[in-house]
Amino acid sequence: MDKNIVLKVLKRTFDFAGRATRKEFWLTALALFVVEIVFIGIGLLFCLINEGFGGFMLFLLLAPVFVASLANLFRRIHDLGLSGFWTCYLSPLGLPMMYGAYIIDSDASVNTVIEKIRTTGSAWLGWILAFLFWPVASTFGLLVILLSPGQNKDNIYGANPYVK
Repeated sequence: MDKNIVLKVLKRTFDFAGRATRKEFWLTALALFVVEIVFIGIGLLFCLINEGFGGFMLFLLLAPVFVASLANLFRRIHDLGLSGFWTCYLSPLGLPMMYGAYIIDSDASVNTVIEKIRTTGSAWLGWILAFLFWPVASTFGLLVILLSPGQNKDNIYGANPYVK
C-alpha cells in the first residue's frame, strides 16, 4: 500500500476543504468504520460497568468519528465539483433543506432541481412524488456520487488530485 496516501488520509481526517479521490475516500471510510467498531466496543464495555456514564462515553467517542466521516464525504463530493452541502441535500430528509436553499437562493444547482419538481405535471403532483420517492432516490443518488470518478481537472474546491 502507498505510504503517502495513508499519511495524506491521516493528516486530512477533520479537513472539510479540498478534494478526495475515490481511493482516499474509501480508505478513510474503511479506517473510520474500524475505529467506530472499536469505539462501540469500548462504549458497550463502559455501559456494562456504569449505564449512565457508558452512554455519555459512547457519545464522546463517536462524535469525532461522525465529524471525520462528514469531512471525508464533503471532500469526496468536492472532487465531483459539487458543494459539500449536497451531502445534506441527499440525505433522506434533504428535500426540505434543498427547498430552504432554493428559497434563499444559495445554490444554482438546487434551483434547477426545484424548478423541475415544480413543473412536473401539476404543482402538487411534483411535490407529492418528490416527498414519496426522495428517501430511496437520495440514497441511490449518494451511492452513485460516491462511486463516480472525480473531475480530472482543477475545480473551485482545489487542484486536480489525479495529476502525479
